[in-house]
Amino acid sequence: MGTANVGHGIVVGIDGSDSALDAARWAACVARRLGEPIDLVHVHPPTSGDGTDPSEAVLTAAEAAVRGAVDRVEVRRSTPSGKPDRVLTDLSREARMIVLGHTTTTEWESMIRRSDVVSVANHAECPVVTWRSRDGFQPPDGRPVVVGVDGTEVSESAVEHAFATAAALEAPLVAIHTWTEQSTLTYGEGSRFTDWTAYVQHRREEMKSHTSGHTERFPDVAVSYRIERGKPDIVLLEESKSAQLVVVGSHGRSPLAAAVVGSSSQGLIHHSCCPVMICRAHHRSETEAH
Repeated sequence: MGTANVGHGIVVGIDGSDSALDAARWAACVARRLGEPIDLVHVHPPTSGDGTDPSEAVLTAAEAAVRGAVDRVEVRRSTPSGKPDRVLTDLSREARMIVLGHTTTTEWESMIRRSDVVSVANHAECPVVTWRSRDGFQPPDGRPVVVGVDGTEVSESAVEHAFATAAALEAPLVAIHTWTEQSTLTYGEGSRFTDWTAYVQHRREEMKSHTSGHTERFPDVAVSYRIERGKPDIVLLEESKSAQLVVVGSHGRSPLAAAVVGSSSQGLIHHSCCPVMICRAHHRSETEAH
């Protein structure tokens, strides 16, 4: 688990798009439940061609969207200059969470030209949520938070933040481990061919053991454990249709490297049906805030 203090404030990148406004609305709901301020940030280039600066109008519209979603939350506004991904990554050093609208690039386009959303998710020092939805803005509700679990260090970071977020949203948590025949090579050779039931039970008990510390810290979070056969990106994309948030770990690979070795987080950033929280192994601990 992380040992550093959790950051404060939820930073929302505002670019004037409808997606960014929905991201701000969602972030405001979460900030209200966490007791955090919300920082609306519009990054503009160091120089503007005609001398005009749309930042004030863009931030005014974003604050109006926030106030329409939540009536009691502290809102702060800023207009730093620079490259958006670098500015937001710098802000992640002190923030509790970064929230962004969905990327407008495809996975292929992200490999050949920079996507600010993908870049921030790959380099931020706090969790990054990319807003996605099939039906526009929806406030937190009774749908579950889903977290992908594979026993790695980055997965542990995702599990920790998933528990904390589910507790804040008063939502149930679904922990999912996926497997294929190839992923069971370390399991007993004989049983991997003949006894999948035993393997599934073994993994379920392993998941419960790995998350026991979190269930003690967040006793009000109702947790269910599922072992699903299939590739993680495909399984989690299907789960995103009925979840209010999917939480995954990320190694911070570049889009090109992710395309070569595979990346659940990259696929979810581009295709999920609900918001996605990306957590990296070094992200600060949530549990010290409780």
